[in-house]
Amino acid sequence: MKANENDRVVTTIDMAADFSDRIIPRGTHGTIVECYRGSKVGYAVDLELSDETLVGGYSYENVILTEDQFELETEVASPGATD
Repeated sequence: MKANENDRVVTTIDMAADFSDRIIPRGTHGTIVECYRGSKVGYAVDLELSDETLVGGYSYENVILTEDQFELETEVASPGATD
């Protein structure tokens, strides 16, 4: 397994959303919410999509990713965190 639940990731490819007609660009950040282990490994990921019309500035899209479609983030600051 490349990742675990709650790991932060960034997409490495452009992709179509699973539940809408959106195209999600490469470099989109998200959080793994579920891992699927078996003959095929997959990850349910909540991706953060910038949307200035919303309070907080983001909407979210849940997609299923394979290990070759994302990289783990090495350092993640919490939204709104300061040093």
